[in-house]
Amino acid sequence: MKTPLNVLLFGGCLTHTPLRKHARGGARLAAAYHAIPQIHTFGEMFQIVDILRGEKVIPPEIRPLCRIWRDLGPVPNSRTFDDIDVALVEPSSPIEITFRGFSINRRGLRDFLVEPMREQYGREAGKVAAQWFRVGLVGLNEKMRAESAPRLLNYLKGDDPDTELRRAIVLEIEATTADIAAGLERIHTIVDRPLGVVIYVFRYMPDGRPITWDGGFQEQLVAAAREFGLPLFDPAPYVKAFGVEAAMIPESAHYTDAFGQVIADALTEFSQSVYDRTSVSETAP
Repeated sequence: MKTPLNVLLFGGCLTHTPLRKHARGGARLAAAYHAIPQIHTFGEMFQIVDILRGEKVIPPEIRPLCRIWRDLGPVPNSRTFDDIDVALVEPSSPIEITFRGFSINRRGLRDFLVEPMREQYGREAGKVAAQWFRVGLVGLNEKMRAESAPRLLNYLKGDDPDTELRRAIVLEIEATTADIAAGLERIHTIVDRPLGVVIYVFRYMPDGRPITWDGGFQEQLVAAAREFGLPLFDPAPYVKAFGVEAAMIPESAHYTDAFGQVIADALTEFSQSVYDRTSVSETAP
């Protein structure tokens, strides 16, 4: 076995942040391909694999929307991923957002379009943008989207490249609901390495009960992982054991530094168990 364990991370901040901090200071785990960003959907995972294999090139103006930085590009071993010991996937949403054939990251879209509307055009414009994004697009509410899109376009009158791109996004962007089982099966086939699934928790109640959103998404993910015999990591028992107030930053979905090391250790143990193929269907303290 190689030391440290080389782990391919496809997930958000709840896997990336603790494991990358742990990898920088520890000896048992290293995050492969450090330019891989924090992502949310299977569509984004497939897109990253295409980039790593040189099968997809994202134009410079689109990269911020995908949160794909210019240092992410083809790597020699991505055809077989034979330099990878374990892959961890942590999908956090079933909503796939696409624009001109590219998988769009919701944070990238928020940073490029939603937040600038408030900053450049004022509070009311920001409110309209938030409704268009959260309720209309991500919420798949076509009525809200149809009502808010013309109001957004009324603000976007400039002819500079950013404004033109924002207009195109409002007019052309699409959102669909993914097939979670198909997505998990496909990423497992594509990566073809020992694969572990990390459950994403949106928020916690004060007593430690996890709160999920996008109704039924996590249940579908867990069911699919069990169907394919993939090991599951559930962070909720660790958060409850540590204490929600101590584990989570107030009014945030992010871990505190103190708990970050705890969850990094747990994820490292989970990664090792996936590599050893000795893990049971779920891991908890």
